[in-house]
Amino acid sequence: MKSGRLFVPAAAVFTLLILLKILVSGLFLSGIPLDLTSTVALADEAGQEPTLSVEKEQALMKKEERLREWEEELQKREQQILPLQKEIDRKMAELEDIQANLTAFAKKLAEREKALNDTKVQHLVSLYQAMEPERAAAIMGKLDIPTVVRILGNMRGKNAGQILASMSPERGAAISEQLSRTE
Repeated sequence: MKSGRLFVPAAAVFTLLILLKILVSGLFLSGIPLDLTSTVALADEAGQEPTLSVEKEQALMKKEERLREWEEELQKREQQILPLQKEIDRKMAELEDIQANLTAFAKKLAEREKALNDTKVQHLVSLYQAMEPERAAAIMGKLDIPTVVRILGNMRGKNAGQILASMSPERGAAISEQLSRTE
C-alpha cells in the first residue's frame, strides 16, 4: 500500500453496490414508503450535491405508479379467478363421487360374476359327481387343466380321487400338482 491509502478491490465495491441496490429494492417492494425529498434536503443542508436528481425521482414515481397499476390488475384477475376455482373444486368433488360410485359398481359386478361362476362350477361338480368316474375322466381329459382343477377342487375327496385315478398318469399328475397349489 502506498502513502496510507486503503486499497479496496473493485469486486468488493461492486458487491457492496449490488447489496445496496437489493436492500433499496426490497424496501421499495415491501411497501415501506421512501421519503426521497428528505434525503435531497439533507444532502442540500450538508452543502453537498443532491444524490437523486429530479428526473430520477420522477422515474421512480412512474415505476411506483406502474407497480400500483400492476397490483390492481392482479387483484382484478384474482377476483375473476376465484369463481372459476370454486367451480373447479365443485367439479372435482363430483368426479370423486362418480369415481366412488363406479368403484362400488365394479366391486358389485365382480362379486356377481364370481357368484355366477361359482354357481356354474357347482353345477358342473354335481354333473361330474353323478357320472361314472371313467366317463367323467374321459370328458375332463378334453378340458383345460385350470377348469378341471376348479371342478375337482369343489368335489368331495372320494369322487375326485376316483376321477383322477381314471385319467392318464401324466394328466392326473399335472392336475394333482395344480390342486396342491390352490388349496
